[in-house]
Formats: sequence, C-alpha cells, structure tokens
Amino acid sequence: MLSAARMAILSWLVTIIFLSFTRWYHGETSSPVTTLPNHVADAEHHYHVIIYRATPAGIAAAIAAKQTSSTARVLILEPTARIGGMATEGGIGLRDAFTNDFRYANENSSQYQWGRLNAKHYGIKSLVWQRDNWVGEQSFWILLEQAGVEVKLNSNFIEGSAGVVLERNSDDSYRIQALLLQNNAITILSADYFIDASYEGELMQATRVVDWTHGRESRAKYNEPFAGVGNFSAAQFPGNVNPFLPNGSLLKYLTFGDNPNLRLGQADDNLMAYSYRVCLTKDPLMAVPVTPPLNYNPDDFELARRLIRLELSLNRTLSQPWLYMDYTGYDARNQTFVKYDACCGQGAFGIDAVGLAKGYVNATRAARATMAHQHLYYTQGLLWFWRTDPVVPAQVRRQHQEYGLCGDEWIDHGHYPRQMYVREAARLVGDQVFTQRDRTPICRPDSIAVGAWGLDQHDMQRVTYFDGEQWIVMNEGLRGDAMQQGGVFPFEIPCWIILPKRKQMTNLAVVNCPSASHVTFSAIRLEPTLWLLGQAAGAAAMLASTLELGSLHNVNFGLLQRTLKRQGSRIHIRNISVCERSSMDHLSTGY
Repeated sequence: MLSAARMAILSWLVTIIFLSFTRWYHGETSSPVTTLPNHVADAEHHYHVIIYRATPAGIAAAIAAKQTSSTARVLILEPTARIGGMATEGGIGLRDAFTNDFRYANENSSQYQWGRLNAKHYGIKSLVWQRDNWVGEQSFWILLEQAGVEVKLNSNFIEGSAGVVLERNSDDSYRIQALLLQNNAITILSADYFIDASYEGELMQATRVVDWTHGRESRAKYNEPFAGVGNFSAAQFPGNVNPFLPNGSLLKYLTFGDNPNLRLGQADDNLMAYSYRVCLTKDPLMAVPVTPPLNYNPDDFELARRLIRLELSLNRTLSQPWLYMDYTGYDARNQTFVKYDACCGQGAFGIDAVGLAKGYVNATRAARATMAHQHLYYTQGLLWFWRTDPVVPAQVRRQHQEYGLCGDEWIDHGHYPRQMYVREAARLVGDQVFTQRDRTPICRPDSIAVGAWGLDQHDMQRVTYFDGEQWIVMNEGLRGDAMQQGGVFPFEIPCWIILPKRKQMTNLAVVNCPSASHVTFSAIRLEPTLWLLGQAAGAAAMLASTLELGSLHNVNFGLLQRTLKRQGSRIHIRNISVCERSSMDHLSTGY
C-alpha cells in the first residue's frame, strides 16, 4: 500500500511527464514550472547544497561549503562508482598545480591538503600532485570524510528537464527546487543551492532556462584575435595524402568540410579534441600487455599509415603519438620502475581523436557513452597499430613494444582510464563573458580565483576538401603559437564567471563550464584553476544559505573573498588584500 506522500509524488510526477510531453509536442523548448507540492517537498531529503559530479571542482565545492558552515548539509551526486574526475579517473592528477613557479593555492587550502595526503601515503615530505590514481582517489575520500560530506554514488537525476524541478521567483527568474533520481524508486533531493561540477554542464543544460553555448565564437563577437576558425595546426600533415580508400569511400577519422582558409575568424560548433590519457610503463613487473581492441580493423588507421609513408618519403622523423612523453609522474614511490602519463605525443594523427567529439554537447547520455567508447577504441587501436603494423619501421615497433599498460591502474576498466578527457563541452553564458581581453595580469576587485596558463587550444577539426585541383587533408585548431603569443602569465578570474544570468537562474553555480569564450576557456580549463572555481562556488552557496540572501548574485564578493582566503584559496596574483584603483578602472565590478 502506497503512503499518502508517495501517492502525492506519483500523481505529481504523472503531471510533470504530461506537461513535458505536451510542451514537446507543441514545439516549446523552455522548461515548465514544476514546483513541488509543499507537503511533498519536505517528505524526502533536503540539503543546503547539492553538487553534481565528484570532479576535483565538485569535491572542492563540497569541502568549501562545509568549511564555511560546519552544520551545512552537503551532498555530492555522482553517477559513477568513482570520484575524482580527470585527476584520478582520467589520469592527469593536479600536475599543473605549479605553473612557472606560480602557486594556485596556499598551504592551508584543500588543494594542498590533497597533495599532502598523497605524500603521506608514500612517506615523503614534498607535495605529490601526479600520483598513482588509486592513491589520489583515496586522498579525495579522506578529505570528504574529514569534512563530513555525504556522497551518493551510482546515482543520477532523470535525464533532461524531467529530472529538474524548477520554481519561478517573483521576478520571473527561476530557482532549482529539487532533482529527481530514478533508481528502484523515485527519490527527490531538494536543496537551497546547486552546483554543476560536471565537465559537460549537464545540470545547467537540463534546466532549459539557462543560456549556454558551445563551439567557438567568431573573431568579431568579442574582438578576440585568436577566436574563430583558423588555417593552421601545430600538428599539421607535412604534405598531402589521398583521403580515399580504393573503393572511393572516405578514410576513417576524416570528414568532408569547408576549406578553413575560406572561413577564417568565423564561428563553428567544433570542439577541442577529446582523448584518453593512458598510463604506460616499461617495468616488466608492472606492465600489462597491450592487446587489440574488440573488432580491431587495421584499415581504420589507414590515415596514420599514409602519414607514416609520407614522412618516411620526406626523410622526416616519424611523429609518434607516444615515446615523446613529457610527464613521467607517478615517481613518488621511489621505486625502480616509472609510470608515464601518455599525454603529449606529436604528429598529425596523434593521441587526440580529432573530430570524434562532434555532436557530443547535444547528445543523450546513451549517445555520449557510445562516443566515449569510440574514443577508447581509437586510443586502443592506435596503441596496437604502432606496435604491430608493418608500415611502422621494425625498430620503432620494438620501441613501442617495450611499453605496457600500468597494471595497478583502472583494473576494472582494462587498465585504461575510466574518464574520457572532455576538454570542453557546453559553456555557460552569464551576464558577462570572460574573454581574451579580460585575461590580463591585473588585480581585479571581484576576483575569486586565479589562472596561470596560456591559450591552450587543441585541434578542432580534421577535414578534407577539394581546392579545385586536388583533395586536401588538413588539421585545424592546435595553436602552438598561442602559448607564446597569447602569453603564459597569472591572471585573476571574476566571481560572475560561475553564475547564470540573474534574470534566469538564482541558485545555480556552474564551475567546470564557466561563462568564458572558447579562447579564454582554453586557459582556464586546468584542474587546479577549476578547483578554485569549485571552492568559490561552495563557499558562496553556503554564505547565501546562511545569510538567507536568496540569489547567489546577492553574495558580497568582498565577504566571499575573505572566506576563500581563510580557506587557503588564491584570490590575487600578488600578495595583496585590496586592488589599487588604477589597476581596475576599466573593469565592471558588478554582476
């Protein structure tokens, strides 16, 4: 027999589904107001803050919320069985926590506490940012347990707007009232404030009232020199290759496209290439043999084969996806073997699966999972290709065969990362957008975090087009020059970057997909910086809840800055408390 509360929930859910279907049938795209009945809202779990996804930014947000108020009820909702995002499940750690000797946080910060916990595991004093991934996850759990944060694993809200309950404010803006979880039964999780810490911006998207974008803006939109389509790549083909198989079909991992030279500076919906950051080792006691992926077809890598032949014909050094690994990492155990973060190989057909992310932002969860599998096949297939294909010179094949997968990593996932590197997806469009013009080494009175990276844009597309005489194959997007011309320097990040437009949503912060242009996001997207944005969101949410401010936009950023400083976050690029007026005359300091 169902209780009265359950019956009310069931009746209310039927109404929501009917309204959602009706609006879809009539072509309406905005989310309906589906406010919980008062007697139902208190029947399930209520929190001060709910954070979606246990990424480093999400974990930082949860810890900051608890540090702001020890009595806060804070929940992290994580759809998978693991926590840590790219820092553990993706294999990159927080290696960039020091950039050109610049520190992203102070010694009492949660970021440093994580580095110290890693070091403690190995019995050393120096902070460890690139560690065994299972050690990093263990350290995250310790931080969350010490803070008293509740984590709900293997749990997700119902896909799309049907899983997000909105309430209309008196000024016609919205607030999220609750999330609906579909497990064995419907679970309602309500909260005062919500933080989207996903790499995709999925909660932001599901509200259907928050503005967001994806791809890259035109050069003219924000007057950004590095914006829009370019005609270059730092990993370009050294000459032309035939893009077709003998039967006339297009080679795999190529798409038909426009000549980028005819679209210079224009906007498009391409994304920075995604990848899997494999852990490799030469140690025979650790290495797990590389095997071909299921249904491996060597013809899938014909483009790589033709690139190799081209480079050999030009007497060029082969541009290999691996063997030029900058990041040994994992060396804290002080043992004889070395584990490599197989990050940054060279060449026109490399680790980044250029073009495979097309359509990812607007895809369903099932379609995204399929695309992740396609990226994994690409990575596994490329590993196998370089160690077995006859076109690869025998000496080079032997060099690749010296490496195996790290046997203690991601054991339940074939020793490959569980998390695909989603370099960018949806991006929030708030009342203001952080652009290339805003990324300057000055003091901002509204700063809540710092960055210290260059405009690190990866390839956006790999196309073939007919130029009137022949078919051309071209990579486009990887700006090797941007790290130099754009400059690598510390910069400050304003509080409004994590907030939707005031007139749209009042109790949501978005930390991994902030209100930044594509160009500028390429300098923000490092995990140490995203950690700081998460920390700021968690502190702001609890300040708003404790002070009963209503909208997150009402949080005084001076109070927020003082709170973050006490928590060890880095607010300014210099050791100062207040910006000098001359350094901020051109800034808009309000929301």
